[in-house]
Formats: sequence, C-alpha cells, structure tokens
Amino acid sequence: MSWMKALGLIGALSMMSTPALSDESSIADIDIAGQWNFVANTGTDCTFTGTAFLTPTDTATEFGCQLTAIQLCSTETWEVRQSCDVVQDGDSVVVISTIDEFVQGIDNGGYRPDNFKLTIKSADLMTGVLVSWGLHLAEFRRSEGSIS
Repeated sequence: MSWMKALGLIGALSMMSTPALSDESSIADIDIAGQWNFVANTGTDCTFTGTAFLTPTDTATEFGCQLTAIQLCSTETWEVRQSCDVVQDGDSVVVISTIDEFVQGIDNGGYRPDNFKLTIKSADLMTGVLVSWGLHLAEFRRSEGSIS
C-alpha cells in the first residue's frame, strides 16, 4: 500500500471515530434522575428485580437514591428497602446501597446491600453488574412514563 493510500485510510478512520466521541459526550450528559426498574441474573435458583428512584443533589454528578429489591429464591424470599448514593463519572454510574428495612424476609446474614456498577447506554437503559455475593449481570430500564 502506498503512503498516500495509508494516509487517506488513517484520515478516513479518524473521521469515523469522531462521531463516537460526540456520542460518548452526549451519553454522559443524559440526566439519570428518575425512576428505574432493574433486573439481575443471580442464577437459576433465584430471580432478582426491583425499582430505584434517583434524585438530583446540588452536585450534578451525584444523586440520592431509594431502591427496593425483590429476590425470590426456591428457599427464601426477600423484599429489601435500601437508601443509596449514586455517582456518575461520564457514562459510568456507581450505586452504593445501605439496607434500611427488610419488608419481607429476615436479616439472617444471607442478604447484602445491592450495589451496582453500570454504564449508561441511552436515556432509558443502563447495563452492568450487581455487586453483592459476587458479580451478576444487571440492567436498569427507565420506568414507563418517567421523564428523562
């Protein structure tokens, strides 16, 4: 390949990557405040779902949070209300939770706070992992009717 063709190819590739950078910028600008439904794959023996409500704070990249998680297993069921802090860094979101109340099930040491590491994919989708007794694939979808 000649140098001229190589330079042309490099120029074309660099122009193709420019929209991705602006897409990342626009993803990072999405307002994640509001109500979200979540689900995680915790294995064949249990289902894990819930809702989270993220509220803005005085700092644009930090949110207050209340979530309720429901874990249904063959031997036990938990419904757990939790408060959480959320930090956004570009398209990355971290949710750190503290258990407030066991609505259903008992605190027998078998349930840990539900923390998440997520990536913003669009205004109504974040994907990543649930961090609790291991790592489990997780998905947050904006609740229908929520304003983004």
